[in-house]
Amino acid sequence: MLSFDITDRHVRIIRGTESHDKIKVSAAASIDLEEGLIVNGHIKDIPKMATIINDELKNKKMADKEAVISISSNLVIFKELHIPKAKGTQLLSMVQNQMQHTMGVADDYSISYTIAGEIEEDGVQAMKILATACPFEVVDCFRKVFSMLGIGLRSVAVACNTITRLIISDPKMKSKMPLLLVQIDPNFVSLNLYENNQLTFSRFASIDPSDYDNPEDYVYEAVNENIVRMFQFQRSRNGDNPIRNVIFYGDTTEYIRLTNSLEQLDIATSLLGVPNNVGGYENFEFQAYANAIGAMLKSNESERINLLEVDAASGRSAAGASFFVTVAVAAIVSAALCAGVTLGANIIKSQYQADTAEIQEWLDSPETAQRTAAVDAMQAKINKVNDFKDGVQTAKDIFDTQPIITSQVVKDLESNFSGEKAEILSYTFSEGEISLSCKATDNNAPSNVVANFIEQDIFDNVTYTGFSYREDENGSDSYTFTINLEIRVPAVEEDEESVEEGVE
Repeated sequence: MLSFDITDRHVRIIRGTESHDKIKVSAAASIDLEEGLIVNGHIKDIPKMATIINDELKNKKMADKEAVISISSNLVIFKELHIPKAKGTQLLSMVQNQMQHTMGVADDYSISYTIAGEIEEDGVQAMKILATACPFEVVDCFRKVFSMLGIGLRSVAVACNTITRLIISDPKMKSKMPLLLVQIDPNFVSLNLYENNQLTFSRFASIDPSDYDNPEDYVYEAVNENIVRMFQFQRSRNGDNPIRNVIFYGDTTEYIRLTNSLEQLDIATSLLGVPNNVGGYENFEFQAYANAIGAMLKSNESERINLLEVDAASGRSAAGASFFVTVAVAAIVSAALCAGVTLGANIIKSQYQADTAEIQEWLDSPETAQRTAAVDAMQAKINKVNDFKDGVQTAKDIFDTQPIITSQVVKDLESNFSGEKAEILSYTFSEGEISLSCKATDNNAPSNVVANFIEQDIFDNVTYTGFSYREDENGSDSYTFTINLEIRVPAVEEDEESVEEGVE
């Protein structure tokens, strides 16, 4: 079987076999893609993409009839949900319904999930679910590519879920939890949080040199920034169980710098190692192909991450489920869709009349009414949490606009005295205004320093007052003066919507 890990700029391919949760790799290949061929997971030229993959498979003699895919995209939405206990198709339907209701996600998204444990709210046991919503068009374009290649596509899954299979299959990882797994790429950072041998949160962020002051250092700055945000998030949700281990994989060029930085926070770091259940082909870099290897492992009862499977359950796959499954799923989602079920049943009444009666009986049952009420109650709680989050964000925005003196501000102030016969004697600061008491040994120094501030153009309302002259005890000229200025208020930037929604 072939396994593909596909991002906007790379295709990693593994050929191997899976048996009893063990992977044996027989070959590997890598393709660097030109910019723009894939954008946020969308393949812009499907025939060209198929040709590129086909040429590489022929060149490496990696022909096979079946494949699985791991994909990455910043269009994927992550959300933690609390769902009444359910199983199978019923659970999938409830997850899809709540994602559509709380996130405004329409039918053009493929929704998958993993079970992250249980939670008790108001004495009622519920399941904690980590759901992912991927645009249906992203999944569909991969269907078309592999149809052109003549390769049967068994699974398409988001990368955070495929790497999770690899992590939880390795017994050594459990002792390191809660741990943060960080995939580094020049174009994105992917972070997965694991607790109790389960994936409990995932974050994917595209990165670009233009977003940082030092473009040459942007990967380090982006990774460090996102790790700090995850630390803060974990402290806010589970302060008694902070992250103590960070594991890196992917482009680990900055590993030493990141390790030195995290050691100051008493955080242990390591590189993702090869698990005992992976073997075979040795002439490839394991970390580069980790997502693809994870995609080869079979799913378990705590997840439903194959987007082809969930699309089939929604009746959208060309090889999808029967009409009955589609009607049943729609009926379980909400009693409000009963009219649609009845209409569909009438179209092929002779074939599905008995099934429609069974579905109607389920809709009228007390159990269904109880579950619907539980979902509505849960949604009311979610709305309250969202209102609280909006209030916190407003307070944060107000705080962020308050000017403060940082070490960088001090450096900027002092840089304007460099090369001049003048120095700062003391600072005073109040509500964004700074007053500098200064001394000079040259008559022109005060005006030169003020001119430097104006040319620097990072402070507002720069003036100097209180100019006076005297001879010091050595008989030298001594001038004193005061410079007044204001710290420029920074603009408040908003995080990407998908990230903010995931941190709720």
